Amino acid sequence: MMVALMLLSCMGTDVLPALAPPKAEVGVTVESAAVASGEPIVVEIQALASSGWEIEAGVPFAEGLSVELLSEDGPTVVDDRTVVTRRYGLSGPDGSYVIGSTEGQGRGPDDQTRSFEAVPVFVDIGVDGPDGGPMDGFAVPPPPPERPTAIYVAAALGLAALLALALWWRRRRARLLSVLPPPVPPHIVAQGAWADARGTISDDHPLAVRLSMILREYLEARSGIPASKATTAEIWESMERMGIDGRPLHADLRSHFAQILDATDRLKFARQGGGEAFFSDLDGHFQAIINQTRPLPVGDDDA
Repeated sequence: MMVALMLLSCMGTDVLPALAPPKAEVGVTVESAAVASGEPIVVEIQALASSGWEIEAGVPFAEGLSVELLSEDGPTVVDDRTVVTRRYGLSGPDGSYVIGSTEGQGRGPDDQTRSFEAVPVFVDIGVDGPDGGPMDGFAVPPPPPERPTAIYVAAALGLAALLALALWWRRRRARLLSVLPPPVPPHIVAQGAWADARGTISDDHPLAVRLSMILREYLEARSGIPASKATTAEIWESMERMGIDGRPLHADLRSHFAQILDATDRLKFARQGGGEAFFSDLDGHFQAIINQTRPLPVGDDDA
């Protein structure tokens, strides 16, 4: 039985005891934060002091307003504390104001001291919101930045134009690729170039130079040998090693190449040869080379 009583006394309760009120306290309230024009702002300051404490509460003030003590109640005792309540009226021109208070002081037993300062209160006299007085313009928000609508519209139009241009070019390119003719075969290009040269070049030396280059460009297109930039000796070495388009360089074809390369070199460098018969003979060798190296019809064997 004794153990049970001890356990009960130790368990207690889950509810925390109420906190004791402060020994000294000052409260500041405003009856109405907005009053009509000509009406005062009424501020109530209440000092509450426990036994042994004395309080000198502060006085409300605001820049541009006059202060008047309207009433004083107390001291009275409420819950073992002495209460003194003072009501002040603050009057002045229409506008918005910040009401504060002078610092209050409290003195208690054993030389204890406390100071009291009210939190600022914002009030309006005869106006809606901060306007006039020391608060003039505080509540006026800055104008919102103008949206650059024109820039957005121009950017959107520009993007749309770029997309349309890209789509048009893609379709046009596809259309061009679909109608492009096949490349002209190298032997047709070479024959046309030689016929044009014979019809437009009257001097033997430039005509020989042109024939040599036409043959080199044709050989380069058909075999991959860089003949247009190679010497005659390098051309021979490459043809012996690689052939022409996979076909070996037989004796008859080698003879036709030798006639043109040697004759044009002699005319270019030694000024030997020339004339109508000279170039007619070289034309025969040129046509023989074209006929023996042109692409074969499908199914035909190499000559």
